[in-house]
Amino acid sequence: MKYLTALLAIALAACTGQPAVESNRRAIDYIHRGLLPRAIVALDEAIAADPDYMPAYFNRAIARANAGRPLEALEDVDRVIARFPDHPRAHYHRGVIHENLGRARDAILDYSKAIAADPSFPEAYLYRGVARYKMNDLPGALADYDAALALGWRSSALFFNRAAVLQQQGEHAAAIADYTRSIEIDSSNPHPFYNRAIARLALGLRQEALQDLETARRLGHPTK
Repeated sequence: MKYLTALLAIALAACTGQPAVESNRRAIDYIHRGLLPRAIVALDEAIAADPDYMPAYFNRAIARANAGRPLEALEDVDRVIARFPDHPRAHYHRGVIHENLGRARDAILDYSKAIAADPSFPEAYLYRGVARYKMNDLPGALADYDAALALGWRSSALFFNRAAVLQQQGEHAAAIADYTRSIEIDSSNPHPFYNRAIARLALGLRQEALQDLETARRLGHPTK
């Protein structure tokens, strides 16, 4: 499951009583510490103190999603979207929940709404690309990854996912370059090493491929 970031208020804030605000602050601390059951209890208290305090619903959706309660998380984020239909992060997080439920089509719709509300939202492009890849829409996925890069987003996951598309399209040299960028950002992940080995083998770079396979094996990839 992709980690969802807790929000203190952002554009969801409204005038509310101090007990709801304090319970929400306490819940955010619990979320960051991985104490999800405590976070959910604190957010229940915030909502009981002020049933219209939207940050508490938003953050409870995050806590519930990370606690393995995605359907309840959807109920909370749906409530936020009903109140703030153009809030990009609410649509984005609903997309993450849908994607983790295996609902790629719904996730794409949510990410698209997030992008429509904020065209400069790189994570939404990245994860819409992931969902499109799952739907075997390689050109769409590549376009989204390129859009995220154009917005300045740099992450190991972005380069890895773009490399996977390029590799499937037979662009092995370009894929190798992106796997290398992914590794430069995070050298602890065995998958870019393994995939780069396959791309290097396709180009006849056997020695380099064997080195990558050995590194992937050492990092825990179940290489054969």
